[in-house]
Amino acid sequence: MLESDLVRACSGVTEEYLSTFRVVILNGPRQAGKTTLLRHLQHRHGGTLLNLDDEQLLQAAISDPLAFAGTGSEPRLIDEVQRAGDPLVRAIKAEVDAVPRPGRYVLAGSTRFLATPSLSESLAGRGAVVDVWPFSQGEFAGKFESFIDTAFDEPHSLSRLAPSQVDRADYFARVCRGGFPEPALMTSTRARRAWFRSYVQAIAERDIREMAKVNEPSAITALLSYLASITAQEHNSVNTSNKTGLHRTTVNRYLELLEAVFLIHRLPAWSRNLTSRVVKHAKLHLTDTGLAASLLGVSPESLAKPVAPARGPLIETFIVNELAKQATWSETAVRLHHWRVSGGAEVDVVLERDDGQVIGIESKARDTVTREDFRGLATLRDLLGDQFSQGIVLHTGRQAAISFGDRLVSLPISSLWELGHRPDDT
Repeated sequence: MLESDLVRACSGVTEEYLSTFRVVILNGPRQAGKTTLLRHLQHRHGGTLLNLDDEQLLQAAISDPLAFAGTGSEPRLIDEVQRAGDPLVRAIKAEVDAVPRPGRYVLAGSTRFLATPSLSESLAGRGAVVDVWPFSQGEFAGKFESFIDTAFDEPHSLSRLAPSQVDRADYFARVCRGGFPEPALMTSTRARRAWFRSYVQAIAERDIREMAKVNEPSAITALLSYLASITAQEHNSVNTSNKTGLHRTTVNRYLELLEAVFLIHRLPAWSRNLTSRVVKHAKLHLTDTGLAASLLGVSPESLAKPVAPARGPLIETFIVNELAKQATWSETAVRLHHWRVSGGAEVDVVLERDDGQVIGIESKARDTVTREDFRGLATLRDLLGDQFSQGIVLHTGRQAAISFGDRLVSLPISSLWELGHRPDDT
């Protein structure tokens, strides 16, 4: 399969927003498929595709943003829009204010440039944001997953899932493959690692330098390698400073930059003041487990060894990332958090719906699940009562759903992408 053959599940959300809002903003890391999505939109709706990685187009946008904002037919699809800076966004604002009809622009950016306060204000009420993550497991198979919607709306149907066809070796291969389409389609581990090295280097030396004038991009890459070793853990800047030799203020600044270019993301702590001992630190996750595995130098074979320290954290990050991807297109609007009580219960992922209903998810990098694995989920269930919808332990085994009591069930990790539909089925 070629990268151009892959269809994004978030394309449906993008199309819906294009018919409603004047501006649609696609946010996500480089090489995650935003350009492919823009080409898909141009194929369906016509318009003009302009990529600001083209130096001539970039200089035109910088020299005369007002003229550039009016270039070509609509919708105007502008890739890597952050490179032209604030003047181009303000010119686009003037355009859509003068003629306030939907579907005028689609702006794709590889930094959180458009999430800065001044620019958010410029496009407030005019645009909607779609997060474009690296590809999900379902997208690689041509399926748009609906696990989140099913778990909230039809939880009993989870028990009807067939035993998984995915085994441990396949899970570890998927973790190391990641979701970036180009390296994921490579068969050589060496080639994949080379791709990720050049990818990180290019972002540090280009995007981050353009954004923040960082003089030592190698320090950014060294920090990212350390963060790969603590993915799925609560982050402590003091510990990171001690481990990397970077000043604490530098650590915090570089973390913001790595988050701005979508190489890391943070899972905030969840609380409704259920207990005063709730830990409030966010968990840090790399955006892609293929990137994390490459930085750590691990392979599917090394993850399968009896002692593999990276196995549990990478499986947890893999699950968190798959859920975060699905959350961008699910009908159910959810927020992702983690929950931990100091010295007590914890839950890896808490999905909270707008109506207050909650699903808790635990990840286990092993094939067998025991009642003890549900301790945190049972605690959260008892605290929330009727607002607790389901507690799920995801594991690497093949065994289909097994009930462990009231609203508690174990499922294979592959359940995340086995529930869904193909684009032609809609």
